[in-house]
Amino acid sequence: MGEVDLLQIIILSIIQAITEFLPISSSAHLLLPSKLLGWPDQGIFFDITVHAATLAAVLLFFRKEFLDINFYKSRMFLLLVLATMPLVASALLIPGLGDYRWTLSSIALANIVFGILLLISTYVGKENKQNGRMKVWEAFFIGLFQCFSLISGASRSGTAITAALFLGFNKTDAAKFSLMLSIPTIAGAIFFSFLDIRYLDTDISILTTITGFLTTFIFAYVSIDIFLKVVKSIGYTPFVLYRVLLGILILCLI
Repeated sequence: MGEVDLLQIIILSIIQAITEFLPISSSAHLLLPSKLLGWPDQGIFFDITVHAATLAAVLLFFRKEFLDINFYKSRMFLLLVLATMPLVASALLIPGLGDYRWTLSSIALANIVFGILLLISTYVGKENKQNGRMKVWEAFFIGLFQCFSLISGASRSGTAITAALFLGFNKTDAAKFSLMLSIPTIAGAIFFSFLDIRYLDTDISILTTITGFLTTFIFAYVSIDIFLKVVKSIGYTPFVLYRVLLGILILCLI
């Protein structure tokens, strides 16, 4: 993992774990330490490690659904596959998009714009729909909107939740669909990372790898549980306020 020391690994792992499933953009938060503090790039193997840990956490959280063989024959499984297709197509049709280096100003503006869109969706959406009655076109629309997450600062979970709320899904089901949609998305990110063989040229530390995985896994699992409880009780307002204030703070610092 290059020159990233153990303390930085722990901090970055916690950031990844907490922000991966919240509508506040994990990629933007992982970029900020390097942009603001001058930390070195954590490397492709670190990306694989923390993504594998978050994938393990969300699979464990939804273990009842995924251990049920009937789930893979269900409509929900097909909807998740369909909603993932636009993001996969974007990654395949626009090569090198993931390597684009976003500026701090673009990250800040994306946080503000997509934070406001999330706020609008909470007022516009009727919240009278449940995931069990989601239509094919609705899943595809959520998938299309999720493509905005390729903009650093937009947030994958944030875009998926915003789209679901606009369509009228209740706040809890919107969060759950986003969490389950993260499974194929994260798995895809791991797959595409493995296609990049540059990580083989770097030294891989067993200690930092295990530390990164366990730290991310534990904090990710806890953050999923807390996130669903917060959404159920008070909604998405805290995340909107955080995103807007973060964007303004970044713009003031640059």
